[in-house]
Amino acid sequence: MVHITSFKNRQNHNNAMNAQCSLTGWKKFSQGETFSVALKEDGTLWMWGQNINSILGNGSGTVTIVQHPTQIGTDNDWTDISVGRWFVLAKKSNNNLYGWGDNQFGNLGNGNNTAQYSPIMIAQNVKSFSAGYHHSMIVKTDGTMWGTGYNEWGNLGNGTLVGYYNIWQQEASLSTDWDKASAGYYNSFGIKTNGTLWSCGANVQGQTGTGVTAGAASNFAQIGTDTNWKDVSCGVYHVLGLKTTGKLWGWGSSANGRLGIAGAGAQFFYTPQAVEPTFNYKQIATSWDASAIIKNDNSMYAFGVNHNGITGGTTADTYNLAPQQIGTDKNWKTLALRVGAFHFGAVKKDTSLRSWGADNLYQLGNGDGVSADSKVPTQVVCSAVLNTNETDTKESKISLYPNPAKDIVHVKYPGNLQQVKIYNSNGLLVKLISNVDHQSTINISDLPAGIYFIHANNEAQSFKLIKK
Repeated sequence: MVHITSFKNRQNHNNAMNAQCSLTGWKKFSQGETFSVALKEDGTLWMWGQNINSILGNGSGTVTIVQHPTQIGTDNDWTDISVGRWFVLAKKSNNNLYGWGDNQFGNLGNGNNTAQYSPIMIAQNVKSFSAGYHHSMIVKTDGTMWGTGYNEWGNLGNGTLVGYYNIWQQEASLSTDWDKASAGYYNSFGIKTNGTLWSCGANVQGQTGTGVTAGAASNFAQIGTDTNWKDVSCGVYHVLGLKTTGKLWGWGSSANGRLGIAGAGAQFFYTPQAVEPTFNYKQIATSWDASAIIKNDNSMYAFGVNHNGITGGTTADTYNLAPQQIGTDKNWKTLALRVGAFHFGAVKKDTSLRSWGADNLYQLGNGDGVSADSKVPTQVVCSAVLNTNETDTKESKISLYPNPAKDIVHVKYPGNLQQVKIYNSNGLLVKLISNVDHQSTINISDLPAGIYFIHANNEAQSFKLIKK
């Protein structure tokens, strides 16, 4: 006898927090050292990985591991995100900026150095913002630029080398024509409304890009004279810059292929150098000592030190001297705004999310149930049952037909089936079938059309069922 329980109108407590999670609908992605934060198109925020300093924003300072995307609070009016080493910045639709997490160097600008376990408003009228390793930079709607946090290398641009500030400091020139801010590890950059690029901070390996060969710059200085800069991203010792023409530039340390300049070897570039002669790049992102880029054809490349497989190599100590394509797909939409220390990520055109690299603290969120590194992009899912390495029924000892199906599904199994579980694409259990014969019929007419995942006898992997 087959016993079927429907969960269509039920939801247990464990699934309540993930009620809105789905495989698609992701908009922006940013990665800290040991965690990931993502923004959905519906204006909600989610995190997974190491919940340190309350990245989850739930008011508790207890360090926990979050294996799958879990919503940060309940607000749905978030519009942008940026994360630092262990803290988060996020902006709402009214241009108010919020921050939470680590605050040891005053990087939240709220007047103290105490970790904040829930989102607090830290600035208003914010146009652009960026979280660095231990500092934050913003451009306000009036065109002024401000910074707070770690400043030992002058990376706030306020004219001093004071170790840190815990209240916002305006950059020294008091200019009102800033358009975009970008905070690195120990550097900061700004693009003005006229398209010029400016920098400050550490320059031990040419990171400022101004031609100066040593020291620290505590004031913003212009990089060259060009007026067509679009974006900039800074690692510890290397920097990538992108122009509106689609041409990619790099400066700082080229060791281990950090800049993607073939044949460069290990040297310091004190001014921007063309990575390649082509003009076909659209997005850039840097990590500690590696980089990722998306080209105009929506293909993705990575280069630099291959920690945990982030650049697509086969061993952890390899590196690429020139950009190496990640897979063969040409449907990448958005790179992580900041790729993690040793894990990378990107959003696809279908608004699904992929991540790869280090997974020791479940920062990949890929639902495989183990903290194992991945050298290939794996899908971020809502729970373990949605692991995308689902079994094809042609290769499984379970036979499921027809598939796609409309009303009835036939299940064949060579032995006894204690249970068959059907989950929807949100990871919610919608049917539980127990005491199943080796050949049984399951009625799915009450299920809405969509994609479902079948688990039988608690097997580790699932296989996909399409309901018409």
